[in-house]
This record gives sequence, structure tokens and C-alpha cells, in this order.
Amino acid sequence: MRFESGQPLHLPPLPPYEATLLSSLAFFRKQERTTQALNCLAMYLRQSEARVMAEVRFYAQQLNIEPEALLTLIHHNPEQVEALLKDHLQQGLNLSE
Repeated sequence: MRFESGQPLHLPPLPPYEATLLSSLAFFRKQERTTQALNCLAMYLRQSEARVMAEVRFYAQQLNIEPEALLTLIHHNPEQVEALLKDHLQQGLNLSE
């Protein structure tokens, strides 16, 4: 069972080689290509979690907020995070003058 939330993703077509790999995975696992693509993306994200969270922790420290709060804010309001980071960078530049 999948627990889905948020907006659906609409992605452009894959490059030819990756498209054939996806088709092969879907074929051998007897799944729809879209289901297999979702599985591949989910697996990649899980495998990349440590790297992604290291970056989230770095920027959370810069903004003096908890990493989990930044992660949630990025998901729900990336424009606000962009503004916070720009403001933080601007303050850093002003301090060095």
C-alpha cells in the first residue's frame, strides 16, 4: 500500500537508454511503467537520503532552525525557504563590510 500526498509529478520523457531500462524493469517485474518509474524514484531518494539530509542540516544550521522543520518548509513552501536563504546570505555579506 502506498501513502501518497502532495501534488502529482509530471515528468518529461526519459532519454532513450533510460527509457529502455525502465521498460525492462517494468516488464520483468510485471508492473506498469509509471509504477516502476515511481518505484525507481522512491528507491533513489531513499538511497540518497544521507546526502540530501546533510545538505538540509547544513542550511538549517545557517538559518538556526531544526533540519526537520526546514525539510517540511521546503516541501510546503520552497519560495519562503529561498527568501530566508537570500536574506541570510545578504546579512552575511553586510557583516563582512
